[in-house]
Amino acid sequence: MVSFLQLIFVATIVLFSVFLNKLYKARSFVRQLQRQGFPMPPHHWLLGHVALSANILGRLPPFAHGVYIGDQIRQRYPYLDDAFYLDTWPFGPLMLVLLSPNTMYQLTQANQIPKDKGLRRFLQPLTGKEDLVTLEGVAWKRWRGIFNPGFSANHISTLIPGMVEEVEIFKSFLEKHARNGNMFYLEDASLNLTIDIIGRVVMDHEFASQTKQNDLTTALRKQLDWCTTGMNINPLEYINIFRPFVHMRNTRRMNRYLTRELGQRYSAIQGHAKNRNKSVVDLALKSYLEENPSATGINVDFKDFAMAQIKLFIFAGHDTTSAAAVFTYHLLSQHPEILAKVRAEHNSIFGPNVDATASLLSSEPPLLNQLPYTLAVIKEGLRIYPTVAALRDGQPGFFIFSKSGQSLPTNHCVVWGDHYGTHHNPRYWPRPEEFLPERFLVSEGDELYPPKNAWRPFERGPRNCIGQELALTEIKLMLALTIREFDFKDDYKEYDNLKKNPKGWNVNGQRAYMMRRGGGHPADYYPCKVTFARARKEEKAG
Repeated sequence: MVSFLQLIFVATIVLFSVFLNKLYKARSFVRQLQRQGFPMPPHHWLLGHVALSANILGRLPPFAHGVYIGDQIRQRYPYLDDAFYLDTWPFGPLMLVLLSPNTMYQLTQANQIPKDKGLRRFLQPLTGKEDLVTLEGVAWKRWRGIFNPGFSANHISTLIPGMVEEVEIFKSFLEKHARNGNMFYLEDASLNLTIDIIGRVVMDHEFASQTKQNDLTTALRKQLDWCTTGMNINPLEYINIFRPFVHMRNTRRMNRYLTRELGQRYSAIQGHAKNRNKSVVDLALKSYLEENPSATGINVDFKDFAMAQIKLFIFAGHDTTSAAAVFTYHLLSQHPEILAKVRAEHNSIFGPNVDATASLLSSEPPLLNQLPYTLAVIKEGLRIYPTVAALRDGQPGFFIFSKSGQSLPTNHCVVWGDHYGTHHNPRYWPRPEEFLPERFLVSEGDELYPPKNAWRPFERGPRNCIGQELALTEIKLMLALTIREFDFKDDYKEYDNLKKNPKGWNVNGQRAYMMRRGGGHPADYYPCKVTFARARKEEKAG
């Protein structure tokens, strides 16, 4: 009789043999690329680039986002400033990392190849089978066309009065902390604000997350904490037995909430309710009714699809916008001369009466488009802190052409369009670590003028971010209603003392580096303190 231990031994030998075979194939493929002269860092015959990546991650602060790796490699090997291969198997697939405007243009504008399967793995617990991010071909074109009106500049402008109401709640929260002087986490407050705004855009619905717990938004944010692309730095993440159960529980909570809301909106649209025609949920339901004019209810397949898009837009519409807003506050707090220019621009457009700004913008939303310097500040913040990247599955016969004219094969690779690496590449951005809003105000021909296709926080091409107009509007509005009222200052010193963190954590000189939580988020939720700005203190005293 074969014993249980013998079976375990045989199974272990078989699994180890399979692993060694895959390792040999992975390393041999990359060594072949290296022999052909394709760009990459020094490659170890056994470890590939695992040791290099581990060394880089070991020098970065804990939980620093993976988007830094490409730029850190470029800093070590300056000749790798266009594109290079990165072999970290078995911790991730072979990657072709793109760090230049031209290679990025080839990936997302001149060509369309499928998105990386890791995006589907990340989004599947949130959206289920299909969503606008991972749909391809005809289906994607159809639904993108259906949803575009809900994110047009004209429609976003009509939503500004409702956004003002939400930002006023955020402002009240800041006022409370300006009075008590306590440290708080700005990103928590910002996330609650942006999720309430996206609720109005996607569902024409008030989540009220800033003032109370909302079952949908709470479950959605908890779900995101447990999502993974399948490329994990921590090996224990691969065997987390609790993840499926957490996903099921949060999915039930979200779907219960959305089923109720969809039913109500379906009834309202059938009854021809007014002013409910451009939210994401209404656009989807109208499309369904046009295709099924005799329908007496929502069928299960469509309901699941509609709920998937709603959850996707709530996630994408609040997560990165919140991070971008916090990073903008942070950069302004570090550069008082730029902050003074922003405040002066707001005084010139909205008048010196800060308290009247909310009602003024509610009645005259186009005023928000008369802030060129503020917009330049936001764009420069997004250049320094691009919170996402472009990931595509390489294809047989699809090549990226490097600046030297090499045809870089993409088959068996994930092609990583590295926004952070491109935005911080000194070949294309003079003084890349400096905060210089003037880049977006100077004329073509100036040294600081952004190169073509180099600025891509929302990506470029047909599959660019559908919500970029909304994101820019939200951040402008947040600044318009708060930046003359408050001074923001990070409080990492107190936070690190409380947590007994080592001194000196930073990435490229910034303690407010991006951490891994899906997209890049401000480190440790951005502990900070706010005070009333001096001008407001004098005004209140007077």
